Amino acid sequence: MEKKSTSWGWIIFWLIIFWPVGMFLVIRKLATDKSALMSGKKGALPVVAWFLIVIGGMVLIGLLSDTSGDSGGGVIVALAMIVGGILLLRKSSKTQQIAAKYKKYIDIVVNQNVRSIDHVASAVGLPYDVVINDLQDMINIGYLKDAYIYQGNREIALKQPEPAIYTQTATARQAPAQTVAIRCPGCGANNVVSVGRVSECEYCGTPINA
Repeated sequence: MEKKSTSWGWIIFWLIIFWPVGMFLVIRKLATDKSALMSGKKGALPVVAWFLIVIGGMVLIGLLSDTSGDSGGGVIVALAMIVGGILLLRKSSKTQQIAAKYKKYIDIVVNQNVRSIDHVASAVGLPYDVVINDLQDMINIGYLKDAYIYQGNREIALKQPEPAIYTQTATARQAPAQTVAIRCPGCGANNVVSVGRVSECEYCGTPINA
């Protein structure tokens, strides 16, 4: 059974209470939860980062202005909060850039059905070598499941869904579920899902309701 990913609320709680634990949870979630990278819920991370920087700065100023001289431990804690906030800001910015780039690739390759990597590179405005490495990373992570890059003809191939086969007996018992095309709210990929059921995006795992 797959272990449930840590919620953003719990991660933000730890970022505020003890940021090293929160940073560890952020990195682990982004590395193990495909939908986390595409989710808009991570938008709270910059707010928490600035909270740590501001609070740490205020504490640091107060301690440095203290003439008692007994503030060594407090200064270290304040500096740690500021450093943690800066690291979190950088991580959040990098994550947003990667998510935006991956969404472009998914829109071009999946939604627009572009297979030529040269055409993909032209569409995103990046060199061929960068694009091919990005696409291979997406395949390795699982965003483009069962995809394959053909170096010889400079194309990417995606596994096409197998058509459903219904026997006469099975059709008599139960009619096939109605399906509709739904755009994933996470990565933006078009998915064919059954009406009335909660499905997962084939590419990023974000829950989809039809």
